Amino acid sequence: MLQDQFISRLLLIVVFGIAYIYTMMKMASCNSVETSPQKHIIFKIIGGINILLAISCLATGIYWLTQVQYPEQTIDFSYSANQIVRTSDKYVVWGYTTSEQSRAIMGITNVFSSLALAAYCFFYKKSDRKWWKKILRFFYGLLMYAFYCSATNFHYFDAPELVAPGLFCLMSGYALIKAKRLNKQRTQLAEQQRIDAIHKMMDEKLGGESQTEDNTRFMPQNGVLNINTPNEVQPMDLSVHVSIPQIGQGKEEETSNDNIKAIKYCRHCGRKVDYDSFLYCKYCGKEL
Repeated sequence: MLQDQFISRLLLIVVFGIAYIYTMMKMASCNSVETSPQKHIIFKIIGGINILLAISCLATGIYWLTQVQYPEQTIDFSYSANQIVRTSDKYVVWGYTTSEQSRAIMGITNVFSSLALAAYCFFYKKSDRKWWKKILRFFYGLLMYAFYCSATNFHYFDAPELVAPGLFCLMSGYALIKAKRLNKQRTQLAEQQRIDAIHKMMDEKLGGESQTEDNTRFMPQNGVLNINTPNEVQPMDLSVHVSIPQIGQGKEEETSNDNIKAIKYCRHCGRKVDYDSFLYCKYCGKEL
């Protein structure tokens, strides 16, 4: 490959690699059922191993980048077992790599693939998926790795070469959309559960206060039962006569029976009424 072609392919590797790492991070933490962070020691160990592999691959890639020599003209098609044979009217847009360029591209590609797997291990959270879904998830990630490794292998820019990057972009986009949807549903479910718990706690609190108020309403105050309730009216003595004393200068004057004012009360509601003027109580309407 020429220098500008080689640099362009390295930039594509970096772009696809960043997308690969971000997708693996989201896949690892989507649809989580963990209420508190857990250690996942095994995944942490695997992630650490992949970090070491990424560092070693980076060192190898940098070494081969220093050994790269760019050809003066585009390297044309060379027959091999892994290449697609095309018709003679097809021409090469990006030339084929030299041995040093191929080792450098492989090293940089392995850096991002190792970081993607390490990101999955470090951001992993337990989910409630069934075992067969976990197996399908493993093969899904394996296919993404295979498509990523060949996503930048462009020479003719025809349909067969666009299959790998196209499928990688589709799988990455689908994984991100599904992870976002599952996380949103999980967040809404957790919020609804929190609201239900708050409502339940408030109902229990208000129910306890109402019961306390009901018990207090029917309890006697200061040792005396309150009988002046709307449904129960205490009848009063009908024969109560109160005489109005007349106070003079050191002696009481006798009053005649006509001057004595009688105060009478209804035997139903207990309110003061005038027997001389009414046959029925003007408050409760019952017969006096």
